[in-house]
Amino acid sequence: MQTLASFTPSRVVLLDDPYNDPDEGALLEFRLTYEGVLLGASRTDTRAHHKHEIRKSFHPQLRRLWEIVTYLNYPRKAIAPSQIFVNEVPPPPPPRSEQLAEAFSFKGFRFVPLVTQELSLICGIEILFLRPDHPGGVLQSGDIDNRLKTLFDSLRMPSPGEVTDKMTPAEDENPFYCLLEDDRLVTKVSIETDTLLQPTGDIANPNDTRLVLTIKLRPAQMSWDNVAFG
Repeated sequence: MQTLASFTPSRVVLLDDPYNDPDEGALLEFRLTYEGVLLGASRTDTRAHHKHEIRKSFHPQLRRLWEIVTYLNYPRKAIAPSQIFVNEVPPPPPPRSEQLAEAFSFKGFRFVPLVTQELSLICGIEILFLRPDHPGGVLQSGDIDNRLKTLFDSLRMPSPGEVTDKMTPAEDENPFYCLLEDDRLVTKVSIETDTLLQPTGDIANPNDTRLVLTIKLRPAQMSWDNVAFG
């Protein structure tokens, strides 16, 4: 017989850099969601297509974020103060999204990562992880590393070697928006698990998940590139 304690949500901090805490004055906070199958990493299968399908579900959400948070598209290189008072100001550089799309262009894709090494942002991610198991089951079953590896690979842009010939951007995926240039840019990760009470599809699947990701960003060091975040 299950007790009430068996259904208590479980929360754990998986990564915490005390010197780069995004909770201390986060200046941009938003949420990403995903529902569907989430498979763990495999030694025999890179799951490149599975990861890309999840990546595709985050793309329209991040594209919308860039549309409504206008300062995200400020050019990476602002006009220097010394240029303001000259007679002929050079034409403004293209929007930051276009600059990034050109910088991260390969194999037919033009990726626009929000968090990049150059931008020097601190990134924290809080995960609400719902799955068809008792709360804490994902932490106790030993598959958390495998599933989170899949999730974080889906949050970052792929490397050229991870883009297969069968992957082509759809018409509305040019450019293709991602959260991270590299998942090593994340400084804090916490996860709370609970029971998924409603399947994500018509047929229940043990790998069903609903995820709510809370993203928090702030500059690590102020610069002309990230001054809008400060």
